[in-house]
Amino acid sequence: MTHRGHQWENDPEPTPSSAPSLVIVGEAGAPGRTPEAVASGVASTLAAERTAGRTPIVLWLGDLLLDGRGRVDCDAAPTAWERPGVEALAGVVREHARAGGAAFSLPGEAAYRCGARGSLRNDPKRPAAQPGVHYVVDVLPSGETRVVSTCEAGTCGALPERSDAHVQLVFVDLTPWIAGRRSPESDQDLRSLETLMGALQARPGPPRVLVANYPVEAAGYHGDGGGDPDSSVHTLAPPVVGALRAGVFVGAIAGHDRATYASDDITSGTIRSDRVFLPHPVFQVVSGAASRPDVKSGWRRLRFNSSLALEAKRYTPRPGYAVVQLGEAPAATLHAYRTGRWQTATVPLTLEPAPRPSLVEVPSMAPCLRCPALPYNER
Repeated sequence: MTHRGHQWENDPEPTPSSAPSLVIVGEAGAPGRTPEAVASGVASTLAAERTAGRTPIVLWLGDLLLDGRGRVDCDAAPTAWERPGVEALAGVVREHARAGGAAFSLPGEAAYRCGARGSLRNDPKRPAAQPGVHYVVDVLPSGETRVVSTCEAGTCGALPERSDAHVQLVFVDLTPWIAGRRSPESDQDLRSLETLMGALQARPGPPRVLVANYPVEAAGYHGDGGGDPDSSVHTLAPPVVGALRAGVFVGAIAGHDRATYASDDITSGTIRSDRVFLPHPVFQVVSGAASRPDVKSGWRRLRFNSSLALEAKRYTPRPGYAVVQLGEAPAATLHAYRTGRWQTATVPLTLEPAPRPSLVEVPSMAPCLRCPALPYNER
């Protein structure tokens, strides 16, 4: 998949609205000029969102400990927030927080592999908060945020019996499950994940969006059949898959895949990758191109190493980030930096999906290297 020009337009002015919005910055840890360009775009978007009457909330997701080529760099931990480009992007988020804006985060796979999740989380230079290993945030209609549950050391705080939230964001750290061998601390994290998913299933609430460091069903390099297929419902932690099957989440937000894309429904992908049937449409927005996007790895890598299970509604491997509007007409706006200017593409979303009928049509699967992501009979 590539960035197709006819799907994109020059960066438009946001439509006035009083609803909250989410500005998603993912995989921001590779130093260089790319995060500097993205920092400028994010700063302009935050200002435009406030001018339009919305209350922006920043989500900082994914890897920080990367070198200039996007590889894991554990030695960068002491100066992680001070490197060129990364410092500029972190500075924009700090300025947003100083102005009273909310910012939340999750660590990436590199932090887990380097054993630095705890130190980075407690670093005073960190621009975005992480209240717990897993945590739940209520987003009120006014844009105000409220942390209503946190998970630590294998236990989780009780969810409120009632919530007046417009949307509930459920942040989960999946690195202990996906990134490799689990330590005793990580086993506690997995127990608390199971506890949290069970509590969410037992207590109905406002529309809930899963926020994780891995996509539910990646459409790029990390998708099913891709170059490193670690981000599909097939590899997802069982408690999260159980919550998806139970209809707990109306959508998912993630980083990790080094591209920016959005889908209004990922059910065809979850069926193809692991025969997981979702009870209603679930949208997905992935923002993982803030510092080392896939476009820098060459078009051949993109052409032959993308997911065979899911084709995103809009997709770009270029530097960028995503914005999700949570108003009466929810939508994901993807921002891509191309040839020195910003372009955008919008995908309509829903926070109130209709349930599926008991009988659904199963999409076909074409598991071969040069097969199209969608078979010709489905186009």
